[in-house]
Amino acid sequence: MKKILPLLLLSILIICEFLPISAQTSPNLSYQTHVQYVGWQNLVNIGEMSGTSGQSLRLEGIKINLDNAGYDLGISYQTHIQNIGWEEGSSGWKTSGQMSGTEGLSYRLEAIQIKLTGADADLFDIYYQVHAQNVGWMGWAKNGESSGTAGYSYRLESIRIAIVAKGESPPATTINNTSAFIEKKSVSGNLLLNDSTAEFDDYALGLDSVILTDDGITLDPSAYIGVYTSVEMKTQAFNKMVCSWNVTTPENSLIQLEARVYTSSGWSNWLSWGQWGTNIQRLSGTGTTSDAIASVDVDTLQVNNGLTATGLQYRVILLSPRAGVTPTVSLVAAALRNTITPISKTYTDNPDLTNLSILAVPLLSQMIRDPAIADSICSPTSMAMILNYYGTNVTPETAAWGIYDYDYKDFGNWPFNTAYAGSLGYQSYVDYSTIDGLKREIAAGHPVAVAVAYKNSASVSGNLPVVDGAPISSTAGHLIVVCGFTNISGVEYVVINDPAASSDTGVRVYYRLDQFSNAWAQSGNIAYIVK
Repeated sequence: MKKILPLLLLSILIICEFLPISAQTSPNLSYQTHVQYVGWQNLVNIGEMSGTSGQSLRLEGIKINLDNAGYDLGISYQTHIQNIGWEEGSSGWKTSGQMSGTEGLSYRLEAIQIKLTGADADLFDIYYQVHAQNVGWMGWAKNGESSGTAGYSYRLESIRIAIVAKGESPPATTINNTSAFIEKKSVSGNLLLNDSTAEFDDYALGLDSVILTDDGITLDPSAYIGVYTSVEMKTQAFNKMVCSWNVTTPENSLIQLEARVYTSSGWSNWLSWGQWGTNIQRLSGTGTTSDAIASVDVDTLQVNNGLTATGLQYRVILLSPRAGVTPTVSLVAAALRNTITPISKTYTDNPDLTNLSILAVPLLSQMIRDPAIADSICSPTSMAMILNYYGTNVTPETAAWGIYDYDYKDFGNWPFNTAYAGSLGYQSYVDYSTIDGLKREIAAGHPVAVAVAYKNSASVSGNLPVVDGAPISSTAGHLIVVCGFTNISGVEYVVINDPAASSDTGVRVYYRLDQFSNAWAQSGNIAYIVK
């Protein structure tokens, strides 16, 4: 018997070593949170909620206890705390039984990271999800990922934690927002441009009956209406904003883009740029367009009362006449302007902007088109010239009626013009640009439509910049196409297609750069970027 017993024990140990995890005793954990007005709650076990529901009380601290069941396994966790941020460094990461957070300071927890340590950590996944203020239950994070929010001042209100064998799914539970972590974004310079599924995913706060596909934002196949909501974004101070979008809209489907802005008076209401679709009567002025903080006049948001905004958020409402038909949103842009202190434009490239080519943009005069609309279609005629340059054959009249705003009763709605190009497969948006920005586009082979105001002689009445050689005596608002830059006798000129010419052959003109700059500045340097 003395020889048999050691052999028996050895056999048992060998069998246990090769048993699957599910057949062994699994690690266990318990955890408790310190809740505003309540203090430390009782311990709860794997998958159970710690915190409160529906009481709007913040979590201030957390302790997690690991029973490793004999595995070489430990646990570490850190929290993102009001006024502190992540508790990083040697004192930031806590281990089993230690408190992460604060006591007696009334600071809220805003996010958490939890990870397993030790030689056996690769045998398990640790999952955790939080209930965040204004967001609800967020998606599961795992293995050190961030869960919660940062930059919003949102409190955590409750948490669930679970350990499962590597590759297994976390427990089924309520999820109000699929994102596990939402960090407030910042807009670089004066242009927000979300133009990929990856960016829509990264900037998503809410996906209500919409899904993200390789093509962009679409409706859930069973839905007639859905809403994509972005995160809130920090910006430089601005008092004007133009939003634009690219979307395909089959079978009378449509979208309505809305945004809200943040000022010292708080957030504005959701304000609308109207309803857009290629097969509907497009309407600005649909939905809420003004409140005490800001208002949208056709295509431009103006912050009221001399204030400036330092934050923005957008949402896109997708609507369909029947299930299975969906708009597809592939781009959302917001161009920002500060008429008091200009916002510097940021560029991430450094191209050679010398010896620029003059682009062979087709010459189209608006003045020889349909007499009923000829004097009103500078914008769609400019867009038609750009589209024909790229190989899309479209007349100014066709473009005009594809752009027409049936509420504004005009062809000059800026985002409606770029949305039209977007519906034909181009990347197209409204921007507040610069001369360097125009040169960058020309260097890349892209003509640009810009909004100007001018008179062609100092003798013409009116307080407008003079542009020598302009085809009409004056205009308070007009779209033309920048086709290149050139130098003549030491003077720099902008090569322009001006649709106000009386004939197609007269459309190509040369404007002195300084005079053009003054005329363009009247619109705040609005540009249609089409690629």
